[in-house]
Amino acid sequence: MELAATTRISAIIKENPAAIEAIVSINKHFEKLRNPLLRKILASRVTIADAARIGNCQVTDFYEKLAPLGFSTPANESNDKKSNAMNTVEKPAFMKRQIEANTVVLDVRQTIASGRDPFLEIMAAVDALKTGEVLCIVNTFEPTPLIAILQKKGFAYYTETLAPDLIHTYFSKEESMEEPDKAVAAKDESDFDALVQAYDGLMQQVDVRELEMPQPMVTILSALEKLPEAEALYVVHRRVPQFLIPQLQERGFSLCYKEKGPARVDLLIYKET
Repeated sequence: MELAATTRISAIIKENPAAIEAIVSINKHFEKLRNPLLRKILASRVTIADAARIGNCQVTDFYEKLAPLGFSTPANESNDKKSNAMNTVEKPAFMKRQIEANTVVLDVRQTIASGRDPFLEIMAAVDALKTGEVLCIVNTFEPTPLIAILQKKGFAYYTETLAPDLIHTYFSKEESMEEPDKAVAAKDESDFDALVQAYDGLMQQVDVRELEMPQPMVTILSALEKLPEAEALYVVHRRVPQFLIPQLQERGFSLCYKEKGPARVDLLIYKET
């Protein structure tokens, strides 16, 4: 497999699972790849360039560690300084106005250490942000999936590495930024029933109501990876999974749902033909 700065970590691991330990040896930040749940969420979104920025290392470090496993690098990129330049993110305009008085700080390190997922806590803080305020997420790593989700909602971000295990990620929604389109349009109940009928005999089903975060999203994405091209996935959930929606859009899926009760929403995930 030929590597590039834009190669996703998930593709590398899929090609050769031994790559997990090779990447972990680069920087202790990457030890999270040993956790199957975190690996499923993070690796599918993170490129080599992203990982290099998170671990405060170089793109070429990945090339060197992965070469003994049979991975190759284009000759014109292995020594390309531009690849390493991708490790930095230009400081956005909102950070020039960022001061303690307009910054909301949310430290999620203890939440993660206790085995809980901080997504709901973070999104509650995002929803409570006032115009001109900046949200600072304090964590031990750069929250790449969260960044992708909030970027789709019109947020700019900036990440600061203050220590090996201390990362501050700032988010701000500029007044001039337009509200993005919804990632996936949810259709009404009549559409849902018609789609279920259309996929009769071509559906797989998962029930994630009893799973704790982030296992519902992990379970659904795992099922979609194995889903045959012409089939749909029927999901029994407690709510409409907002964090899943951007992931579905990236993978080319559509979503239709129907509320079945106070704590039950049935989803049909499929690809438009």
